[in-house]
Amino acid sequence: RLVPHPVMVGFVNGLAVVMLKAQLGHFKGAGGAFLSLLSPEGKATYGCALLTMALVRYGIPALQEKVESAKAVPPTLGGVVIATSIARFLKWPVKTLADAAGAETFRGGLSTLPKIGLPASFWTPFQNAPLETLRIILPYAVTMAAVGSIESLLTLQLLDGIVDDGKRGSTKKEVIGQGIGNLASGLTGGIGGCALIGQSLISAQSGGGVSKLSGMAMSIFLALGIVAFAPLLGQIPVVSLAGVMLLVCQSTFSWGSLRLVGKIPNLDAFVIALVTYVTIKDDLAKAVLIGTITSALGFAWKQSTKISTTLSQTKLNPPSGPTLPNVKTYNINGPLFFGSTQSFSQLFRVKEDPDDVVIDFTQSRVYDHSALEAINSICDRYGSIGKRVYLRRLSSECAKLLAKIHKGGLPPYEVIEVSPSDPVYDVADDE
Repeated sequence: RLVPHPVMVGFVNGLAVVMLKAQLGHFKGAGGAFLSLLSPEGKATYGCALLTMALVRYGIPALQEKVESAKAVPPTLGGVVIATSIARFLKWPVKTLADAAGAETFRGGLSTLPKIGLPASFWTPFQNAPLETLRIILPYAVTMAAVGSIESLLTLQLLDGIVDDGKRGSTKKEVIGQGIGNLASGLTGGIGGCALIGQSLISAQSGGGVSKLSGMAMSIFLALGIVAFAPLLGQIPVVSLAGVMLLVCQSTFSWGSLRLVGKIPNLDAFVIALVTYVTIKDDLAKAVLIGTITSALGFAWKQSTKISTTLSQTKLNPPSGPTLPNVKTYNINGPLFFGSTQSFSQLFRVKEDPDDVVIDFTQSRVYDHSALEAINSICDRYGSIGKRVYLRRLSSECAKLLAKIHKGGLPPYEVIEVSPSDPVYDVADDE
């Protein structure tokens, strides 16, 4: 709820660039340079990736429009299978999953299933130096938990917007389920994980939507593939999967944000660029935190400049005295909170004002304790030179809290015209 839209845009843009950088490594040779288009390896690598991308984006969807039964096959799966078959048939010199991870990884069989339990050496560091062990692992654990939770929740929000079925995913269930899953993963020798924006987009675009069954089915079929069809999976070219991920990067990046430059407030454009940069350079959790704080400070600064006043003369009938015909009235406009208290205090001319002054809050709202202190302070300034302040259209909550703040003696102000129709709103206070 507290993540602004510019932060969300920066998040998806930064994540798209991070995924793009990860995929580009598959097009480099042993020396770290990109493969030449003139070399056999380069032709096969780039050709296989482009073939997969063309099949996923154009070929399979076109076939599905003509053949109804083809809709049962997701475009990504169909594209990878066809590209793999062509690469094997033409004997393209491309690196396969088995080449990248080792043949042992794709040997298949039940022996590949993990064993449940912790290794015998797990407890040794805690027994020998428990505090030192916690000091080492706790920062990493907190960072991983923060990054995982933030990425999962932002991915959930992104998918809610893409699917737009009128339903909202449960953030509580998402975090709890992710925690239980990561605990189970640790007990089987696995590593922690979170929602993957790439996999989520592929699932949504393939017809899986945001159903939890989609992710569960992916896990089950992946496990079956590793156990029963591992040798076949090992023959998939790495660049074929990289081609799919390049399409995911293209669809993840918010290209519309580039057209917004010059059309949106400078602060929003800066936040988008900042979050994108920090996501690429450091990590997602830090990027979202910095972006949210920057947006909040920018919003507070903008609101702090909107406090103003207009002067008028009004007839006053105070409960404690005679009618006053022409009383100078400060009509306050704009929100009063910690960011605008200084500007609020500068609106008044205490020494030049008459003995009776009205401060009208009809067009203003008091939001926090700093605002109450500012009101109390300005009233004390008038009271110190024997002048009286009448506060109009303050809520009953504000009146009660002001009474608690004032220290000793009769307050130099009087709250008037608290209408029953005056909005009721709570004010944050240390009481």
